[in-house]
Amino acid sequence: MGTRLVWAVLAGSAADLAGLGLIAAAAWLITRAAEQPPLAALSVAIVATRAFATGKGVFRYAERLTGHDVALRAQADTRERLYQALIPPQRPRHGGADLLSRMVDDTEAVQDLLVRCLLPAAAAAMAGLAAVVIGLTILPVAALVLVAGLVLAGVALPAGTAAAARRWSARIAPARAALAGRVADLVHGAADLAAYGADDAALARALAADGSLAALERRQARVHAAALAGGTLVQGLTVAAVVLLAQGAGAGSVGTAVLALTSLVAFEPVLPLAAAGERMAGITAALRRLREVRSAEPAVAEPAA
Repeated sequence: MGTRLVWAVLAGSAADLAGLGLIAAAAWLITRAAEQPPLAALSVAIVATRAFATGKGVFRYAERLTGHDVALRAQADTRERLYQALIPPQRPRHGGADLLSRMVDDTEAVQDLLVRCLLPAAAAAMAGLAAVVIGLTILPVAALVLVAGLVLAGVALPAGTAAAARRWSARIAPARAALAGRVADLVHGAADLAAYGADDAALARALAADGSLAALERRQARVHAAALAGGTLVQGLTVAAVVLLAQGAGAGSVGTAVLALTSLVAFEPVLPLAAAGERMAGITAALRRLREVRSAEPAVAEPAA
């Protein structure tokens, strides 16, 4: 599985690098072609644009294929170990609905950890480094501004969203399990509840659990929206600063266009890291809930002799 994960990281990084190279080459080609040079002066850029465009699709497909293969294998392995932990009967610390929630929802956290956190972070680091190298080649001071923007959007913003989401994620998983338990009681105990006239009270408790979960998820959605808006704002301000610096330093129309579009595209793999930081808090809580099941003591211990 480790080899597959490495291939997935390499394919994702190559796809983002190809996308960055495509924009840089296309920007140079368009602005240089406006100056009407000989066609031979544009041949390398034309070939590079075609190669980057083809490579981006191929590498993205390979990244999706290998990345999801690794994630699904890891999820299956997690569920298998959870089944093995449940083979010795445990003390009933968790209800059936809670165990089902941990088996289905919490094990998907392993998949999200790989697909939405680790792989995008590695690809964003490679793309950001390549964009900074391009900036250093054209205008070093613009590259410094780009570094500041990328660090703010790719490190500080995800850390902030993770800290904010951790407050809610630790409460969302138990709330989801509580709602599953209330729904299971309504479904399996419908006849008994109706016989004793307790169906309205049980339905009210289920609706209260649903409202509590919805409130927590709305608060988490606000964190996600704020992170998305903050990342877009940092992207816009960084690109504007790079363009102003390039024009002030006399980088020319070609250099300014390449710097502007390269800086703009460099944020594409970085902006999703804010959502990854938010999701990381929920993943940590889910993994902790899985460890609780695996570390539970069996109800009956086999004698030594």
